[in-house]
Amino acid sequence: MPKLLALLLAAGVLAASLTALSQAAVSSEDMEERAGLLYKSGDSTPYTGAVRDLHQSGKPRLEAHYQAGKLTSSRIWYENGQLAEEVSVSQDTWTIRRFSENGRLEDEIVARFQGGRKVSEQSRMWHDNGKLRSEAGFQAGKLHGPLREYDPNGVLVRDEVYEQGKLVKKNK
Repeated sequence: MPKLLALLLAAGVLAASLTALSQAAVSSEDMEERAGLLYKSGDSTPYTGAVRDLHQSGKPRLEAHYQAGKLTSSRIWYENGQLAEEVSVSQDTWTIRRFSENGRLEDEIVARFQGGRKVSEQSRMWHDNGKLRSEAGFQAGKLHGPLREYDPNGVLVRDEVYEQGKLVKKNK
């Protein structure tokens, strides 16, 4: 019985490996965008799978994942191997994080879309020392909600509230 179990397990691993190989990532040079969807050049079906590109050094430059032609996640790296940008998409919400070449988080944007149009955005930025620099919300491209700014020590230096781009309350 143990031999049969080991044989079945090995067959399962082999099948999974072959499936992964058949869905190998393609280069962005082999892709094209049509009507907002990504296609492998020459294909009529929107692309599902990974897109990968390398720097000349052979280190990863880009890895993006698509489902039915729509981006679900991506990562971009600097030449030195540090992560430069990370994007994740969940339904109509995009989260974008950008990093410095030394790996420090610089900013984060969470954008919400409806019918393909951005309806709101939350933005946060950090000082070089890693402390929060600012946070703000936007709606229809205008400041909306709290706007807060902090000095490099983390002390709040600006605290305002906006509605559709108009200042409605100044706390600091």
